[in-house]
Amino acid sequence: MKPMPFKNRPNIGADLLLAEKLIQLGARPPIVSQLCHLTRKQSIAFFKTVQGQAPKQGMLPHDHQWAIRSAFNNIHASLFLSMIEDIRHRLSTPNLDATLLVAAYEIYSNVASRILADWQYIQSRSSQHYPLDINRAWYLISLLSAGDLVFMICGRCRARYLGMIHPDAAFSQCPICDVWTDRSGRRRWISTKSKMLTLNKPSAR
Repeated sequence: MKPMPFKNRPNIGADLLLAEKLIQLGARPPIVSQLCHLTRKQSIAFFKTVQGQAPKQGMLPHDHQWAIRSAFNNIHASLFLSMIEDIRHRLSTPNLDATLLVAAYEIYSNVASRILADWQYIQSRSSQHYPLDINRAWYLISLLSAGDLVFMICGRCRARYLGMIHPDAAFSQCPICDVWTDRSGRRRWISTKSKMLTLNKPSAR
């Protein structure tokens, strides 16, 4: 659906305020355009105004296995999507809009900054880790809505975490209980590839 011209839109002020907030949080023009009813050109021009520079070129994050590539990724994805689901449930709204994304991502950022600080404390100085950015967060919401990502409950620690529905099997690995430290002090979590190979391996008869 083509965005309505500015002069005919009653809520353009609210849309622009939300667009500004999204851009400040790091959202790229395609997401701003979709959520705030702006054209592509309007979103790019507004991005330049808010950030003082042109937006990053290239595709948006689209790695559908990102949330299960490491325990760290899984914790951040599970944390953010849990917030989205809880807010949706409380507001009784199944749809995603700019207000919901901004609210959930701001809460996530506050919590994640503490997790990140603790994580970096136990990691080497040369290893840099960053929490989930809003563009990938937006993509993960679509995977959850499509049913590609699903929530699991760990039978040991009772944590709610994300699993992934695979065409041949399901990936389910608690990012808290199923992580261990090897002899070198590095934290390990079974990889996506090895987990899929194990799940898809024919059983011995």
